[in-house]
Amino acid sequence: MSSKVAEAEECIREAEKWYVFAGGIRIFISYFMTITSLKTSMFKWKPDYDSAANAYQKAATAYKAAKLLDKCLDYNVKAGECFQKNRQYYSAAKCYEQVAMICGKEKNDWENAVKFFEKACALFREHGIPDTAALSLERGAKMLQNPLPEKAAEFYLLAAEVAMIENKSHQAAEFCSNAARLFLKLKKYEDAIDALNKQLGLLSEAESSRPCGRLVVCLVLVHLTREDFVAAQKAFNDGKCYVEDDEIYTMTQLLNGFDNMDSKQIISALDHPFIKSLDNEVTKLARSIQQKHGAMVQSTPVHGASYANETTNSTYEDEAGAMM
Repeated sequence: MSSKVAEAEECIREAEKWYVFAGGIRIFISYFMTITSLKTSMFKWKPDYDSAANAYQKAATAYKAAKLLDKCLDYNVKAGECFQKNRQYYSAAKCYEQVAMICGKEKNDWENAVKFFEKACALFREHGIPDTAALSLERGAKMLQNPLPEKAAEFYLLAAEVAMIENKSHQAAEFCSNAARLFLKLKKYEDAIDALNKQLGLLSEAESSRPCGRLVVCLVLVHLTREDFVAAQKAFNDGKCYVEDDEIYTMTQLLNGFDNMDSKQIISALDHPFIKSLDNEVTKLARSIQQKHGAMVQSTPVHGASYANETTNSTYEDEAGAMM
């Protein structure tokens, strides 16, 4: 048994030696083919960018297999440049997108990840495929949403603009929703409101009334978080036609509570189940408003108790005066 294990381990070591050797040969051949393709001669006045690009790609793949990521990136960029010079914009964009993914996922180089995603998007659009450009931006946004959430939100908004070129209103609205969610996490409420309004406009064009109603409620809550009651009232009045009847009652109760400075009414309105069913970032805002007004209720003395205390104190004073 032990002899077979030893034999197997020897075979694995031999295979690994050949794999490393073959990998080295593959890198050398790819590099040699590239240099040859870019040379000119008496009968070839223009470099063969297509062959050079393909060879650079093979070299990049080999370097990636060898875990030499810097060289992998260099040769992917060179491949993209050759494709671009040959007006093969789609292939160039795919190279740059690959560079962006490696920069982000493997090296945490977010600056270059952003740069190459933007280059890829521009070339996809140049090639006449805006839907692919939008999907590339979405991939970039998903990768950036933790390290660079604000840039990720910008990517989502750009993806929405690109999606509208193809009249994909629902897809564009979803991108706006993702952007708004990130802005809310960052407490960038003005930007969140802009994104939500764009989403509302897109969905209203697509005649999706139910999602529009929920967006109106979201806008009201964001405005109230900013302590802008006038804007909240306007957002509700402008979008009231999309909101369902029972929700209209709840929102009216909420806004009346703010208008009358009635914290109990505000807390009661925000306890409605449909408020709790909104997007997680919006329900956080609702809870924050509730907590704020809950604290105000606790800090306000009960009128009856206050009156009783005053009466008791007055009685004590009268009794003390009589005794004197």
